[in-house]
Amino acid sequence: MSGGVNISDDKDNRLAALRQRVQSKLVNSRIASRRRERKEDQEIVVQVPQKEESEFLDLEDYLPSDGDRRRKIAAALVMIGAIMGILSGTLILQGNPSGLLNSSIFNTNDALDLHGMVLDQDGNPVELVSIELVDGDTGSTIKSSFSDSNGRYVIDAVSVKDYELHVSKENYTTVILYFTPEPIGISPITMVEGDGERFKDERSETEGWSLENAVALATFEGLFTIGCALVGVHASFEIKRKKRYRRTQAFCWIALFSRGLIIFGPALILLSMVLLMLNRDEFEDQKGLEVF
Repeated sequence: MSGGVNISDDKDNRLAALRQRVQSKLVNSRIASRRRERKEDQEIVVQVPQKEESEFLDLEDYLPSDGDRRRKIAAALVMIGAIMGILSGTLILQGNPSGLLNSSIFNTNDALDLHGMVLDQDGNPVELVSIELVDGDTGSTIKSSFSDSNGRYVIDAVSVKDYELHVSKENYTTVILYFTPEPIGISPITMVEGDGERFKDERSETEGWSLENAVALATFEGLFTIGCALVGVHASFEIKRKKRYRRTQAFCWIALFSRGLIIFGPALILLSMVLLMLNRDEFEDQKGLEVF
């Protein structure tokens, strides 16, 4: 009987040891599973905030500030105004000056009435002075007249060209006047007592604008306009650099004289100058300065 009891006790011990080992493995497996779950939870919690923070920082870096937007708009407006000025200057240089001379500003009538006055040295009118209109090329008398009691004379319907006006009276020096007729008439002629002839040339005062003068004026105006527009282009780059505020504004003032398409270019440049005034504290030479 003792042998049977020993065998039964041995089996019970083995079963108990087996149960203990199984329970130990189950416990260790549950502990390991819980550790893995905790680790996964911790990894998820850490990754989500990092991703949100990264996206937020990228969005801040991408969006420009209000000052940057105003400065970019100002630079674009000055550039557009300067380009308009260059176009205007080019059109002026390519224009036909003869068309300007033929306009109503410089054009004179085909025929004019000559009128003037004859005075003595004391400023009194001289009556019955012979007035002869002489062709400058042929030397022949075309028309003649006499001064009235007020010293005035009139010669009707005279073509516009170079003439000589012979003004003579007994006991007075004859005056030979070289002139070109104009609507304003002839300046008063002073008679001096004596003999001989006295010459007076008024053509330099009455010849008006020549084609050469018109060409020179148009060339100067066109080059000046383009030069001011190029200063405006430089001002646009100065705005982007945001180095010196006053110098940039001075360049913009010069660019106004480019007169791009008459008023449109200057209007854009003036608007950009207003934007720069609102953004002046971003220029390097204005940082830290107090504005009163």
